[in-house]
Amino acid sequence: SGEPLQIDHLVFVVHGIGPACDIRFRSIVQCVNDFRNVSLSMLQAHFKKAQEQQQVGRVEFLPVNWHSSLHSTGVDVDLERITLPSINRLRHFINDTILDVFFYNSSTYCQTIVDTVASEMNRLHQLFLQRNPQFRGGVSIAGHSLGSLILFDLLTNQKADPEEDEHCAQGSRTTSSTGGIEEVKEILKKLELSEYCDVFEKEKMDRQALFLCTEKNLQEMGIPLGPRMKILHYISSKTEMKVCFLHGLCLCHHVPSHASDTKTPLSCCRLRAQQLLGTVSANYPQLNYKPTIFFAFGSPIGMFLTVRGVKRIDPNYSLPTCKGFFNIFHPFDPVAYRIEPMIVPELEFEPMLLPHHKGRKRMHLELKEGLTRMSVDLKNNLLGSLRVAWQSFTRAPVPALEAASTEAEAEAEAGTEKQPDIKPEEPPAAVKEEAPVINVGRLNGGNRIDYVLQEKPIESFNEYLFALQGHLCYWESEDTVLLVLKEIYQTQGITLDQPLPGSQ
Repeated sequence: SGEPLQIDHLVFVVHGIGPACDIRFRSIVQCVNDFRNVSLSMLQAHFKKAQEQQQVGRVEFLPVNWHSSLHSTGVDVDLERITLPSINRLRHFINDTILDVFFYNSSTYCQTIVDTVASEMNRLHQLFLQRNPQFRGGVSIAGHSLGSLILFDLLTNQKADPEEDEHCAQGSRTTSSTGGIEEVKEILKKLELSEYCDVFEKEKMDRQALFLCTEKNLQEMGIPLGPRMKILHYISSKTEMKVCFLHGLCLCHHVPSHASDTKTPLSCCRLRAQQLLGTVSANYPQLNYKPTIFFAFGSPIGMFLTVRGVKRIDPNYSLPTCKGFFNIFHPFDPVAYRIEPMIVPELEFEPMLLPHHKGRKRMHLELKEGLTRMSVDLKNNLLGSLRVAWQSFTRAPVPALEAASTEAEAEAEAGTEKQPDIKPEEPPAAVKEEAPVINVGRLNGGNRIDYVLQEKPIESFNEYLFALQGHLCYWESEDTVLLVLKEIYQTQGITLDQPLPGSQ
């Protein structure tokens, strides 16, 4: 269909509640087709130089459907028996769409949903590699609405590399085998098991291999039961620390005293993680790949984390297998919530404003900012004039001979007083051209997470009328697609032909 044959990156897209994904009641397949078409036009408009140099082909977007699998379990028949006959269409819409949120909060159906999403993405990934054996690009994932929450929970529960952080992971890949063995020796020394260093060196056991060991492996190596238990406990504790890293810093979450009295520290960590994740428990499947970036469109992740009892996300936390995270939303989207205030709750700051794909702010926003600046300037000037007039009115009368000198002193005094007393009102954050540098932690590699779209001129007339459209606008949003392409190709060292104003 005229698409470039070269595929640079693969993106799996997971839908939200219900079978329809936009205002025209289209399926996820049709919406993703639109998203793909918009991406092709954005590539031609903003990556023309890279295309001419054959550095850029295209990004493939593949839909992931979980709604049909959920509603094929027979739950619709059970719901039909208990549904009242009145307002039939509305009740059918609620059963088929709104109830998906409640299904995900049910341990039974949550397991069905996460199993479907993970297995479908793994199946599509394997099928894609079979059909495209020359593909060497990365894989990213994107979720809309509830789909973004499903992906977030999946990514949070992926098994990370044994290394404590990404720097250790990068180091282990570049370290020679001798250096890896030395690291294992340090661990054994810490566990007071130095006498077994020769056994591990003989087996060429580096740190990564150590963390893959099972009790059977250690037994075959001739390690006695006691040392085996020490090594396995060390491996388990390091893995558990990684899994519980996000949830351990809920500053105000309460763990029952009887639980902390009767459980070991490791069990308490598991208990706290389960409590912070909410009442839903599921065995989260593992993905066959490590996503490069996670894009959330119109996402309620922040709200669900808050409802689950998470007060704050540790600034040092990052998703175990995914280092990029972008939370993109329309300003009128009633389902979308921010993430950054959960990382730095002590600061108040605006989300990043997504630049228009044509390289400037929308005209009505520029006009609005200009009027805001003008009103602030007029207000400051008016307040200054009133203050000077009031000071001159309330000043005590003076002799005529001293009038000239006194007026001069009064003017000088008023001038000096005007600086500290009158503080010009600062324009809103959206008016400022340069956003201050804000540290929002490692969830997106130190970069900003929350990105807000610019509303269209007609949408600014009434926020409520366009709220639903705001939640379903992402599939045909050039600004959203351009951010996705920009961040994906930036990981490959490819940039836009011309940087957009206000972009990070």
